[in-house]
Amino acid sequence: MRSEIEDFIKWVNVNGLNSYISTHIDDINEMTHLDLSKKKIRELPESFGVLQNLTVLKLSNNRLKKLPNCIGEFKYLKNLQCENNLLSEIPSSIGKLSKLLILNLNGNRLEELPKELYDLKSLTRLTLAANKIKKLDEDLGKLSKLLYFSLDTNELDELPDSFSKMKSLYYLDVSFNNLTKLPKSISQIDELQTLLLEGNQIDDLPSLESHDMLIKLDLSDNSLKSLDFNVSKLEDLKILILDNNFLVKLPDEVCDLNNLTNLSISSNSLVKLPQDIGKLQNLEELDIEDNNIKELPESFFKLKKLKNLYLAENEGLKRPEGMDFEYCDI
Repeated sequence: MRSEIEDFIKWVNVNGLNSYISTHIDDINEMTHLDLSKKKIRELPESFGVLQNLTVLKLSNNRLKKLPNCIGEFKYLKNLQCENNLLSEIPSSIGKLSKLLILNLNGNRLEELPKELYDLKSLTRLTLAANKIKKLDEDLGKLSKLLYFSLDTNELDELPDSFSKMKSLYYLDVSFNNLTKLPKSISQIDELQTLLLEGNQIDDLPSLESHDMLIKLDLSDNSLKSLDFNVSKLEDLKILILDNNFLVKLPDEVCDLNNLTNLSISSNSLVKLPQDIGKLQNLEELDIEDNNIKELPESFFKLKKLKNLYLAENEGLKRPEGMDFEYCDI
């Protein structure tokens, strides 16, 4: 142990980190929080494991290509931040961090995750955005305590059908991948509030009717030709984004979304809006740009809270008379 401490102190000195890390033995033994973000660190030594009482470790915005195996020795660690590094792999020892609640690996070069990562059953927040991950294991379902899960900007062709036990997940972002469909178990996430699916190739959705707590749904930049479920069941929905799809019709049930404040359906193939669009009494922003709409339905003029309206690049649509907007693009 003494030689490890000596190695650790030498590493601190060589890397000029003396002003951030005390090299006093008592301080090393008692240290619980360590922030080494933006320190141009290229590697961590195995002797880093002497910091056995760490609960928070921040290593973001460095030049790390890997983490030492000793990372698994931090049995009290609850928060590990490794965002924006050069990590191409994660050591299997990470699975020993039984108390870990937050793991941030955004902005690295990961193509796969070690199977042991799915043993982190205490995790509530896992962020893996902006990597090169191609596949997730079926064992993903073991992370049943997840509340927040971000996978955007990876290379996933599919998701495992492993979401049925994630009853408390409220935020799921799988934007900008290569997904063509979603697993059915997505429908079994009871408390989902935000579902972000932008920038995939999805042409078939499972029923989302069970998500009556959903507040934001982003389906933009996909390959949808229709919404084949009763949208009105999403009774808490405030933001619905459907831009850049192949929709020719907006389902009438959208008009029953009493809490909707933002509706965006630009760059589709719509020829008209639902006759009862005026029932959306809380609508504040509407974007119907770049469609084939010739006229607005009569009920449109009942949208008293509408502040921002985008309707350019349609079939001669004109600014609605007698309505007061903060912004209108015509």
